[in-house]
Amino acid sequence: MADLEKTTSVKATSVPTSSVENGVGNIGPVREYVNESAAAANSGQLVRKFKARHVQMIALAGNIGSGVFISLGAALQVGGAPGILIGYPLICVMALTMLTVMGEAVCLFPTSGSFIDHAARFVDPSLGFAIGFCEWFGALTVVAAEGAVFPVIISYWTTEVPAAALMTIYLVVVYAFHLMPNRWFAEFEFCTGAVKVVTMAIVLLTSVAILPVFPNGFRGVARVFLYASWATGGQEILGIAAGETKMPRYDMPRASVNLFIRIIVIFGSSCILVSVLVPYNEPLLLNTSNVAASPFVIAMGYAGIKVLPDIINVVLLICLCCIGSESIFIASRIQTAMSRMGMFPAIFGRVDSKGRPMISLISCFLIATAMTYMCVSTTGAIAFNWFSSISATTTFFAWMVIPVTNWCMHRALKAQNDPAFSLPYANKNSFWPFESIFLFVSTLFTFACTFYVSVIPDEGSPNAETFFETMLCFPVFVVAYLGYKLWFRTKVQDPMTADLVRGGGSWIKKRWISWISIMVSRFGGGR
Repeated sequence: MADLEKTTSVKATSVPTSSVENGVGNIGPVREYVNESAAAANSGQLVRKFKARHVQMIALAGNIGSGVFISLGAALQVGGAPGILIGYPLICVMALTMLTVMGEAVCLFPTSGSFIDHAARFVDPSLGFAIGFCEWFGALTVVAAEGAVFPVIISYWTTEVPAAALMTIYLVVVYAFHLMPNRWFAEFEFCTGAVKVVTMAIVLLTSVAILPVFPNGFRGVARVFLYASWATGGQEILGIAAGETKMPRYDMPRASVNLFIRIIVIFGSSCILVSVLVPYNEPLLLNTSNVAASPFVIAMGYAGIKVLPDIINVVLLICLCCIGSESIFIASRIQTAMSRMGMFPAIFGRVDSKGRPMISLISCFLIATAMTYMCVSTTGAIAFNWFSSISATTTFFAWMVIPVTNWCMHRALKAQNDPAFSLPYANKNSFWPFESIFLFVSTLFTFACTFYVSVIPDEGSPNAETFFETMLCFPVFVVAYLGYKLWFRTKVQDPMTADLVRGGGSWIKKRWISWISIMVSRFGGGR
């Protein structure tokens, strides 16, 4: 494939016809492609404002929220203590493996499209569109799921305020920081992350201080996989954030260490302590009228601690706003990246002078707002189950696409004799390809278990509502993949013509990182 012209100006870069036909350009409507570091003059560019401390805090605390405080209780109810001690550790190991597998491509090609862009350029554009659409839709459902929980947590103190008014407050907080320059969103994530980490430390230490059978068989354990993927999913935000990180090839591997701490220490210890402190048949666990019945709040109530449950619920409100804001970030960046890849209308690829993709942000705001207000007409638990299941199922698809993409990237590097992994900070996995194989097989297994319990539920006869409550993203993914492939007649990427230039221009140009820059980044820069 003819090399893409590398430029640092804001002028669009044209791709030769052969490149469009044979390379990454074969992803739908023929459009001019640009180097990831330079957008079209009328579109602006995403600004790299995330510092290392921002990325590290997102990795450490970004997904601490309803997945830990609420869905852990639901998992305990359906799977019992043995169920969560099997399901959560397995999903946690898969999440860590996913990060190492995804990290190779992210460090080589740190674009905002992340694994979506990588799937399109190394595997099949139709696969990139399908997983991108599902991830975008799944991120928006997270906003609605957290919004469904928000009014019910407030009901812990009062039921006088209308749910719609509380959801409006939640949405205003979620959207507010995206209307400011990107650095404000990064600082918001950093500050709320610090609050969440401190609170979780207090909760876990208190749980240790008050320490004193599979209830649904295999189906119970299988359903735990879904709740665990909701709690530990979303780690892909690191790959998307790489597109706006100042030194992605240096900061991403360091951020993965914090992710390891979050998954092992916070999620792992939470599973053990909750399974010991709260019985699986506790009636308050995910009661349909009180989705805010966190197992930690229940445990503190057993111990007679008066103040800590209130603190937990206050922090949970902060967590909901934080995760909602993160989800808007993910959805808007995916939409912008897919627009620049020719998969979404071009208008969504526009970025203003401050580095904000405002058109994508506004459209995501509107869709997420509509989905959130849908929860007013039903109980919080039912809405939470539907939206969280959609997001969790999307996680399974992403975790299967990432190892396939990783394998195809290695194949392209070998076919083109590219020395990328011999360069500094290449972040090559020591155990490749076993990590990719493990991630794909284990994710396929957990997805099959979830599919099984959606077809044959543990209560009642099989029905369409039970199936689509869990597997709605499955037909969406299939329709998106086949529809895009048939409409645009895309082909599987040839490893000899796969694009190994776009997104890695500065890497190819410099082939080294100044030690002075690294030391300044490590010890200075306001960290």
